[in-house]
Amino acid sequence: MEDPKLREQQQRYDRGWRKGLEKGKEQRGNLESNLEFLEKIKLLKSTDRILEIGCGIGLVVNELTKKGYDIAGTDISTEAIEYGRKKFPEINLKVHAAERLPYDDESFDVVLSFDLFEHISEIDKHISQVYRVLKNRGYYLFQTPHKYFSATFDTLSSMSFRWRKSHPSLHTPGQLKRRLKSQGFSVKFVKVNPVTDFTIRKMQKLGFLAKIYSKINFQKLPICLQPNLYVIAQKTGKN
Repeated sequence: MEDPKLREQQQRYDRGWRKGLEKGKEQRGNLESNLEFLEKIKLLKSTDRILEIGCGIGLVVNELTKKGYDIAGTDISTEAIEYGRKKFPEINLKVHAAERLPYDDESFDVVLSFDLFEHISEIDKHISQVYRVLKNRGYYLFQTPHKYFSATFDTLSSMSFRWRKSHPSLHTPGQLKRRLKSQGFSVKFVKVNPVTDFTIRKMQKLGFLAKIYSKINFQKLPICLQPNLYVIAQKTGKN
């Protein structure tokens, strides 16, 4: 990549994916809850052209491809994409940065991302790219951790503030709604149960807090207390 910042970002995530894959770590997001979100909102149509940004090795792309959807996946990490192409040779994966999408205007009916939004330092560039490639009234369906939940978890688990470099764009629900609306999107939040085997394993490093977490019925809590923000953002036009 020509942009020095994006090249440095690509190298960082390549190192992370390489180390993780060497240890057998293929799943870096809550796949079960992400798929539950898509099933719950029932917005995907068989005729849709779909793009997932930050797809990793393509786990979501693979699941939706098996269901007959026309979906492509992109990720900034060459390591992740090359691994995914070998594991799932039938799916469409390419290396692209979330801030620079090479697709034509209004190319997609739906754009997806999971555990991507918080990683992007120039977040408004990303949102503008999503807006550009979406068709009118198209949807950006995504998940990102709640700012305060994620900051607290990452600080306690690492006993440091290293997360600030990898998570420069954490948002509260209010911040997220204002940012998306300023870029021409309407916004709705959806409650999805985050408690799965994946998240329980992740929380175990916090000891007894993991047991408390596993017992919480997040469906009964308001959006402001959800650890993950699941968002339906629809392209409505800029003022």
